[in-house]
Amino acid sequence: MPDTEKNEPRGDDNAENPKKKKGKSFMDVYREVNEKERAEEIKRQSELEAERAERERRERDRYAEKLRQEKLELLKLKQGVISEEDVPVEVKEERHYTVGEKISNFFYHNKMYVIIGTALFLILAFLVYDLATRVTPDVSVMIIAKDDAFQFYTENMEKLFERYCEDYNGDGKVDVRVFYAPAVMGDSPEELYTRQADQTKLVAEFQSGDTVLIIADDEACEAIGIVEGDGVLADISKDFPNDENVSGFGYMLSGTSMAEDIEYSAFSDELFAAFREPRGGIGMNEEEFRENYEHAVEMWRNYITGNEINPVPEDTDGSSQE
Repeated sequence: MPDTEKNEPRGDDNAENPKKKKGKSFMDVYREVNEKERAEEIKRQSELEAERAERERRERDRYAEKLRQEKLELLKLKQGVISEEDVPVEVKEERHYTVGEKISNFFYHNKMYVIIGTALFLILAFLVYDLATRVTPDVSVMIIAKDDAFQFYTENMEKLFERYCEDYNGDGKVDVRVFYAPAVMGDSPEELYTRQADQTKLVAEFQSGDTVLIIADDEACEAIGIVEGDGVLADISKDFPNDENVSGFGYMLSGTSMAEDIEYSAFSDELFAAFREPRGGIGMNEEEFRENYEHAVEMWRNYITGNEINPVPEDTDGSSQE
């Protein structure tokens, strides 16, 4: 009898070996494209170099032939075979270039200076535009709690705090910046995709002294390594003495009307407001940092005491305008 086991189909190898079924990763395709482009660039450069070498060789041959002819004519002059009138005079043809050729020739001989000058001009123009259009907030607030819904309430929080904030930078308007940069993130593909950007934002903010007021919870602080007494958060008991809402180094938001003020019903009772300890460091000006700290504390004190600096105007029917 025939060996049925040998004749039986082995099945799809991909089913037995998942690695065979797996397609190329993004980085594999990226490397292949880079290698292909690099090979094409090397080939193109080689062809250009060969053309340049051939032009130089032909020029050298022409120059060598010219020297040989001049040497031969000079020898004939010395021997009296020919006179000076018989020596041909080389007439250089004066070429007239068009405007386009002149411009092209200028860029060809000065392309490096043009590229560097253009780059410097663009950088300078960008810096001037950035300085002219940049809005410097009077107070910056960072939310690092794990609650994605906060990104939809940052505008409400900005409007709320602007009612209790003064024009500290003297630009003629009150502007409070509130942004959400979660410190705790999950492992879903969507969260992994944005994790690097959020971490970069957190690092940039903690390396500067612009953002002092932080809204967080214990889980978020633990995720980024902030512990009580490590010098990152300030002890606010001296700024808000005998306030029962001060717990540790934070001000519990459950003792405020924050949830109602920003119209967020799912506001967690674990959230608290904390203030970074103003101190100098790499890239940080301690004096400016301390000024930002004082402004943030004053704005928060105005909020919890109901001291509105910029009250919302009311309509004729008595309702407030938002």
